[in-house]
Amino acid sequence: MFFFILMALSFKKQLINYLSRRNFKSQNAFTLVELIVVVVIIGILSSIAIPSFQNASEKAKQKEASSMLASYAKAAQAYYTEYGQLAISPRNLGEYVTVSACRYNNSAQCKSAGNALYNNTNTRANARWYTPTGNYQIYMNRRSGTMINFLAYPRSASGMGAVGCYNTTSGATRIQEMTANQKGTRYVRPISC
Repeated sequence: MFFFILMALSFKKQLINYLSRRNFKSQNAFTLVELIVVVVIIGILSSIAIPSFQNASEKAKQKEASSMLASYAKAAQAYYTEYGQLAISPRNLGEYVTVSACRYNNSAQCKSAGNALYNNTNTRANARWYTPTGNYQIYMNRRSGTMINFLAYPRSASGMGAVGCYNTTSGATRIQEMTANQKGTRYVRPISC
């Protein structure tokens, strides 16, 4: 045991002597050119990554609208199956799905106001409403006697819309999401299914 203590002390002494004799030179630091190169690389990577993250945020909002449109299209399909006629109002859809709406056209108010949300299935004629988050305005648009479209118009110019439809003749439902190149409301148009 005593032998190991002597070895440990001897090693400590040699380590201290080595460190005290060692010359610390400026070569151990980064040069200004190396730091500039690192900053430029970080800038390039962030210029690529930030737009992708912004699109991801808009895409997540779009998924909210798409899932609502899909449920409305399925509700229209169920209404037609039961009654043999095309659903033309949120009241018709309300038998199969909850059609929640926001009273305001401002997403901040929709999220903060206590009385912002209401059940839109009590009205017969209101075929336009704001989503519960206020990010989209939904239009229920009858295209013909056999087809209905649900259009989700984004409330911001950078938002991406979505469209859904149900065709009573074919029984088909379809959801189409606008792409990143189709931002804003002008690309949200009725579709056929």
